[in-house]
Amino acid sequence: MTDIEQRLIKAARDGEWLECAEPANVVRAGLVRELLMGRRGELDPGGVKLRGVRIEGTLDLVRVKAVAGLSFSDCTIDEPVMARYASLPELHFYGGRCAGIHANGLQLDGDLFLRGGIQLTGDDARGTIRLLDARIAGDVEFADLEIINTGGAALHADGLKVGGNLTMRGVRIAGDGRSALNLFGAHVAANFKVAESEITNSAGAALVFDNVTVGGNFSLRKGNRITGHGEAGSVRLVSAHISGHAEMTGTEITNAAGPALESNGIQVDGNFLLRDGLVLTGHDEFGAADLAGARIGNALQFAGATLTNTAGPAIRADRARIGDSLVMIGQNRFSAGGDGPALSLIGTHVDGRFGCADTVELSSASELVMNLQHMVVGVSARLPHAALCPALGRGPACEHESLVRIDDFSYPALGSGWDWEQWLHVIRCHTPAYHASAYQRLAAVERAAGHDGTVRRILMAQQTDLRRRSPQSLGGPLTRWFHWLWGVLAGYGYRARRTAAALLLVLVAAGAIGWWAGQVDTRPGHHVAERVASAGVPCSTVELVGLGLDRGLPLAMTGMRTRCDLDTASKKGQAFTAAIWLVQLAVWGLATLALAGYTNLVRKPG
Repeated sequence: MTDIEQRLIKAARDGEWLECAEPANVVRAGLVRELLMGRRGELDPGGVKLRGVRIEGTLDLVRVKAVAGLSFSDCTIDEPVMARYASLPELHFYGGRCAGIHANGLQLDGDLFLRGGIQLTGDDARGTIRLLDARIAGDVEFADLEIINTGGAALHADGLKVGGNLTMRGVRIAGDGRSALNLFGAHVAANFKVAESEITNSAGAALVFDNVTVGGNFSLRKGNRITGHGEAGSVRLVSAHISGHAEMTGTEITNAAGPALESNGIQVDGNFLLRDGLVLTGHDEFGAADLAGARIGNALQFAGATLTNTAGPAIRADRARIGDSLVMIGQNRFSAGGDGPALSLIGTHVDGRFGCADTVELSSASELVMNLQHMVVGVSARLPHAALCPALGRGPACEHESLVRIDDFSYPALGSGWDWEQWLHVIRCHTPAYHASAYQRLAAVERAAGHDGTVRRILMAQQTDLRRRSPQSLGGPLTRWFHWLWGVLAGYGYRARRTAAALLLVLVAAGAIGWWAGQVDTRPGHHVAERVASAGVPCSTVELVGLGLDRGLPLAMTGMRTRCDLDTASKKGQAFTAAIWLVQLAVWGLATLALAGYTNLVRKPG
């Protein structure tokens, strides 16, 4: 036994660090194993602690039940540490170099620390650090270290269970395979945090967190750069369950061949916050950030985030369920490529409010910037002015081309800063096609507020838009012409007073025709309208007006025709008769429209 090995035994018994300096700094791996198994006598509870040592051979701790913990500081370990199914009080690495840690099924009663600039490198497809189904009772902390694998995952820890926090700060992790950092199905009892770190994978996902359970908060914060490649996504949180809040801030996540954030089916019991310098860049038809089917207990908030997708939506949160609110505040920028909208929320259910600040920027390679089909909002909804129409004019025409789909979009009230005229403008000018539900929903909101006059204006605008953008649904040219006439004369049944006024004018016209007939000669001494009993005797003015009304009114007769009537034997009399028939037809139609308008019998086509 060398002098340095004798010193190691004494230091382990005394609870002290073994301090070594080259060249006499080599310790056999077998001696370390013997110490941990208690074969060299009783050890101090502080454990075996080595600084500046080179470990000779493979440190084999497979299934070892250690009597003390193990700590390395600035050591060189040329072969991977083999600790499968080992049981130790704690395991610490501070600085130095290590060829890997193969510790599937490892059990630690305390903490696992890798800190202080340690470098772990390998080319094993199974991972440089392997912690599959490991059980760590305390915290796991990776700080200021580098983990590299040129042939597979840098950290492979499926099924890892951590009793405390899992923290990564100032780390550089690079893999070359399906994942760089794989925590599939892991369980973290407290918080998971990554900060000021760089995680890259040129052949797959950077961070795999599928089916993970986090008892506290999940956060990617402060200067992270995460890069993956492929359809699986850069950061994967598929079906993960986070009991606290999920937060992504100050982080860049990039994928040139797939989504940046793949988190469909994620469940966050608290808030899900994407803000303060978060940058997501992806190339995927389903979204740079895919939150389809997500379940958020409180709020989903975007604030100061930039999301870009060159092949599809910036955000897809279709069928998500949000327990409180979905809000976009601050300088958010969402850019979409392909045929997708910048924001897709098809079938999403928000129990609280849905609000987009005017500072939100939405852009898309197609004209469609938002798809809110079948979305349900529980409190109020507000769309971004600037993203859809900076001027937000009130007229039926608009030069801005941004479109939003709001078919079957349900909301009980308008959000702060929006009025019904702005919503109506969006419906008329910024939807890709006519859809009755958009008008009906807005009318229902205003009806609930007691604004009946506004409701009529909205529903009249619906009929006008129906004729403008979906004329085929009305039928042939004659039907469309009658629809137009109905709108002019009766406001589609919503302006009964207009119909009554038109009816009054027609009756005036009927009386005028009757009076005119008494002024037109048919032959010397005779007029178109004259007394019935005494031919050639002119009718009085009252009788002539009464004749016109008698002829024009379909049902209510004045009785004037018994004393004064038209000479239908003459051509002029026949012409006046035809004119009075037209008046009678108009009276019939207008009377019907007036009655229907007042009694609400007419049901407008959708």
